[in-house]
Amino acid sequence: MRERVVGFVVAGALALSLVLSSTPARAQLSLGVVGGYYSPNFGWINDYYFDSFNDWRGTHFKFKPAMMYGLALGYDVTPHFRLRLEYNSFKSETSDDFWDYSALPWATYYDSDFKLTVTPVILSGIYRFSPFYIGGGVGSFSTEFKDAYVYEDYLDETLIKRSFRSYSASDNPLGLLLLGGFEYSGQGFSGTLEARYVVAEADLKDWLQDAKADLGGFQVCAGILVPL
Repeated sequence: MRERVVGFVVAGALALSLVLSSTPARAQLSLGVVGGYYSPNFGWINDYYFDSFNDWRGTHFKFKPAMMYGLALGYDVTPHFRLRLEYNSFKSETSDDFWDYSALPWATYYDSDFKLTVTPVILSGIYRFSPFYIGGGVGSFSTEFKDAYVYEDYLDETLIKRSFRSYSASDNPLGLLLLGGFEYSGQGFSGTLEARYVVAEADLKDWLQDAKADLGGFQVCAGILVPL
């Protein structure tokens, strides 16, 4: 899988390099920033693991949608067609604490934190019929999951031992992106407002055998591009 992802990134960079070197001088290169709201489905990790654990321990673990941000490199191959290479970052965190009294007179206190970080690299083709545009892309949705917790062992309410443990898993799944938006061209810049839908899933089996995170879902983004 990692070899495929590396191959995709290299192929995308080469394709963009070839376009940059072979496209007529009238084509326009631009650099910008993008930010917005990302609402993944999360799938198994929310709907099965966290729901089951919350019912068992009375906790409130749940990954939630959050803001995403990144950089974009655009290249207007023709007045109607643009290539865009993006690097984005997204992070969702959840934490809670609970007690385990199953071994009285011993009791254990847990303070747990879960974090899911997604850093997509996406190459998109965009067709513009001013001021609107549509497009699609393919990308590497690099994903890192971390489970870290502190636990304290008590005997008759006396602290005996305090320890820390952590687990992690990572994956680099390929994903698809569908998009549509509106572009406004101003004096020396262009602004975009865009809706997207992502199709991707990360395998977190290095943490638990059946663990998965569904990265598919909607994004609503705004961006600013400045010609170079």
